[in-house]
Amino acid sequence: MLGIEEALNSSRSRASLPVLIIYVVIILMAIYASLLSPNFLTPPNLLNVARQAVPLSLVAIGQTLVILTGGIDFSVGAVAGLVGIVAAVMLADSPDLVIPVSTLCLILGTGIGLCSGLLVTRVGANPFVATLGVSSVVSGIILTITTGPIGRAPGSFLGAYGAAVGGVPIVVIGLAIAWLAAWVVLTRMPLGRHLYGVGGSADSARTAGIRVERTVIFAYVASGFLAATTGLFLLARSGIGDPSFGRGLDFLSVTAVALGGVSLYGGRGSLFGTLGGVLLLTLLTNVFNLTQVDTFYQQLLTGMIVLFAVAAVKTRKE
Repeated sequence: MLGIEEALNSSRSRASLPVLIIYVVIILMAIYASLLSPNFLTPPNLLNVARQAVPLSLVAIGQTLVILTGGIDFSVGAVAGLVGIVAAVMLADSPDLVIPVSTLCLILGTGIGLCSGLLVTRVGANPFVATLGVSSVVSGIILTITTGPIGRAPGSFLGAYGAAVGGVPIVVIGLAIAWLAAWVVLTRMPLGRHLYGVGGSADSARTAGIRVERTVIFAYVASGFLAATTGLFLLARSGIGDPSFGRGLDFLSVTAVALGGVSLYGGRGSLFGTLGGVLLLTLLTNVFNLTQVDTFYQQLLTGMIVLFAVAAVKTRKE
């Protein structure tokens, strides 16, 4: 167990430089955005930016847990989309059953995450292939349900998106709690050390008495749960189910994690770095909008960032 502790401390220290760099870039971007618009640094706009970061944040947290084990989850976008569609259809027929429907949808997302985890641990499938396959199946299910907007969310469900406590949106408060809970798991609980240990060396983790399969399954289950939560959030924001829910979130979440200094080989990185990656991508979109950059160029620049994140030195196993 001592070896795992040493590896954990080493992983955090090695991740400090990319994390520092990304936050410096965020500060520079914030300064640039404030020069473009004097309203950028106002509390209402910053809260709005935080609310815009909710979908990517939730899936990025789950993606971090999975990647730390040496895996990857390319099903998060499809899971979010399926949950949003299912909830929209069910709530259209039963608008008074918000809590039961939401609970059922969270179980659905968690179940899909469990399937991915079992494919990786019990079947021995490559994480990339397994979750990409799961994504294809889930996307196919979405298209059998609908190819366009469908269903609707009741007012009680939509109200959660606009509700606030002390001027702070409830969804932002909930997001802060999610980040805090994940930080506690990774830094203050044995499970966090197990996630790092499995990603560093599964064989060494087994030798140390860590239940590797259970740890990996937990990561995928958590990722599925957070993806489902994202789907419910997207429905609350739009008010109607849409097959495009979650589109691109899988690649963007991997990008945010990689930009934050988390090794795609597992066992190294921090949640603080992932938060930096999420903030960078969210601010980038905000700056694009402020400068009225054409959608084509937005996709081009974002794609270049994705390629950089995947090919960066920090993704190599040292």
